[in-house]
Amino acid sequence: MPPLSNLSVHIETLDSYAEILRRSPIGLTWNCMFVLPFWLKAVCDHSGAAGDPCIVTVREGDRIIGIAPLAIEHKTARFLGSHKLCDYQDVVCIRDKGISTVAAMLEHLAAQGIQDLDLRTLRPDATVLLALRSLLPEQVEAGLSQEDVTFEAYLPGDWEAYLMQLDGKHRHEVRRKVRRLENHGPFAYRRVAENDPALPAAADTFIDLFRRNRSDKADFMSDGMAAYFHDLIRGAAGEGLLRLYFLDVGGQPAATVLCFDYCGVRYLYNSGYDERFDVLSVGVLSKVFSIKAAIEADCRRYDFLKGAEVYKKRIGGHEVPLFRLRITL
Repeated sequence: MPPLSNLSVHIETLDSYAEILRRSPIGLTWNCMFVLPFWLKAVCDHSGAAGDPCIVTVREGDRIIGIAPLAIEHKTARFLGSHKLCDYQDVVCIRDKGISTVAAMLEHLAAQGIQDLDLRTLRPDATVLLALRSLLPEQVEAGLSQEDVTFEAYLPGDWEAYLMQLDGKHRHEVRRKVRRLENHGPFAYRRVAENDPALPAAADTFIDLFRRNRSDKADFMSDGMAAYFHDLIRGAAGEGLLRLYFLDVGGQPAATVLCFDYCGVRYLYNSGYDERFDVLSVGVLSKVFSIKAAIEADCRRYDFLKGAEVYKKRIGGHEVPLFRLRITL
C-alpha cells in the first residue's frame, strides 16, 4: 500500500462536490459520466437512494487527487446513487493517483467503523477496480462477480465504414429498414437543442413514447420517475451533454432516443417508440440514426449501456462484462 502520511481525507456535500467540478482542478479526470454532480443530485432527489451521502475527497497537500462519491448504510459503503439509474460508477482521480486515492478511502472507511464495501456497477477498466486489484488482490478475486453486460461499438470516420463493420446479414437488414422507411413517405430525424424553449415539452413526449410500447416500461415510468427524467434532461442540457432525438413519420413523433455525449462517447440511456409505427422498425432505426449522428459529431465510441437486448449486437455492439464487487474491510 502506498504511503498515506502526506494525504488527508475530507467529506463533501453534493453542493461542494459540484463546486469542485466547476473549479476543474488540474489533472482531475471525471471519466465516468454517472458520477457527475448533476446526475447524482437528480438520482438522490428522486429515487430515494439508500444510505447517507459520504463523498470522500483525498488531498495531497492542498491538491485534490481523488474523489469517491459514496453512501453509507448499516456499516456498508456503496456508491452514491442507484445502480438502476447509474449504469456504471467509479472514483474520480488524477490519472496516476488511483491507488493512492482508493487506499486513503479504505483507511478512512475502516477508521469510521465501516465493515463492508459493495460496489456496483463496475466496468472492467474502472479505476476503483484496477486499484483494488493492486491493493487487495485476494479479496477482489473472492468478491468479484459478473452481474450484467453492456454493449459498445467503436465508431469509424464515416457512415459507410460503420456499415461495413456489421456482418453481411445485419448490414443488409439496416439498409432494408432504411429503404422501407424512405419509401413509406416523409420522415425526419431531429435533435432537440439544449437551449430550445420546447425542451420541457419534448421531455414529456419522450416520456409518453417511453411508456407506450412495453408494459414493464410503463410501470417503471411512474410520475416520480418522470420527474427524475425531467431533472436529468434539464441538468444534462445545462452541462451541454444532452442529445435528445426524435424520429418523426408523417410529421408525428414515432420514436425517440435519449442520449448523452461525454468525453467522445455517445451513451444511449433510454428510448421509446409508438407501437403503431412498429411495421417501419422505428424503434431500432431511431438508434441506428443516433449512431450515424454520433459519427457525424466525431464521437469515437457508442455505448448502448446495460442490458443484453438482441438489437445491440445486430447493429454493431460488442459485449463487455459488468461487475459487482463485495469485500470485507
